[in-house]
Amino acid sequence: MPIESIAPPPPADPRRRFANPHVQIALSIVLSAAAQVLLKRGIGDDADPSVLGFHALRSGWVWLGIGAMIASLLSWLYALRFLALSVAFTLAGAIHALVPVGCWMFLGEAISITRWLGIALVIAGVVVSAQPATVVEEKL
Repeated sequence: MPIESIAPPPPADPRRRFANPHVQIALSIVLSAAAQVLLKRGIGDDADPSVLGFHALRSGWVWLGIGAMIASLLSWLYALRFLALSVAFTLAGAIHALVPVGCWMFLGEAISITRWLGIALVIAGVVVSAQPATVVEEKL
């Protein structure tokens, strides 16, 4: 038996895995949630006398949030080229769970028991609705 036949196959190209539309949707969701937390951190609790809050543009956190939002948008647009909108939008519901958890972890915001229950329901809803959505996607 030749040595080559028992060698494991080469690992998949990481660039190809990164280009997977499902990976891009997940990246878009995480970046969007991170952008919200970064923007909140950058704005802080200061009361701004201006209507539009342009003073926040002096914060590096705000610029990181803007960058994360742009990266999220680019990732979203890439994934939409390959996935049905109904599938992508269903998965994007996870943002509604990630943002409060991110605020709790990184900003110290309190989450009540009823909100935790709501977060659990959102996650369950995304999981339940994502399974049939992937079946629909395979038929496209």
